[in-house]
Amino acid sequence: MKIAATTLSVALLAVAGVALAAEGDSKAAKPTAEAPSMQRETLQELSATVTSVDAKTRMIGLKAEDGSTGDYEAGPEVKNFAQIKKGDEVVISYYRGLAARVAPAGTVASKDVQAVDLATTAQAGEKPAAGLGTAVKATVVIEKVDPKANTVTFTRPDGTSRTLPVQSDEGKQFIQKLKKGDTVDVVYAEAVAVEVRAKGAPKK
Repeated sequence: MKIAATTLSVALLAVAGVALAAEGDSKAAKPTAEAPSMQRETLQELSATVTSVDAKTRMIGLKAEDGSTGDYEAGPEVKNFAQIKKGDEVVISYYRGLAARVAPAGTVASKDVQAVDLATTAQAGEKPAAGLGTAVKATVVIEKVDPKANTVTFTRPDGTSRTLPVQSDEGKQFIQKLKKGDTVDVVYAEAVAVEVRAKGAPKK
């Protein structure tokens, strides 16, 4: 795979901000009663050590903490590539955020899917870093909720039906408040962040 991610302090928070802003748009309708809603965010992080660097091919050899190894291509998004040295620590972070809110009764489900793509890179002189993120907002219509099986079936903007298992506590509590015919605004955001730190350097 290509190493194409962002500095954690910039990209992941930016993507989260887009998700929250998009979810905030659904509140503009001002329902007469507090509409059921949920928000869940997760951030996973792993570290690897640079074992080799090929300046011509921009390939980087990495060894993860569990001992697994692999070679990866640093895409053009990774600025300051020449600074990467054998022994540097590469920190990879993966962010996922989900926000959902029931729209006011009578709301017509939009068939539009809004997507925002984000990309950031390190500034000149900084340690190499780059990143990609996406936030997507869509409106779905609830077809069926099975609180015992913890599944929800809904119709997507393109008219297709899909059933998904709900595993998080926040999600399980949320679907218990849903009923057939509810219109739900959903925002999904994800981003991958990669930053290179000198060996032994503390996190920012």
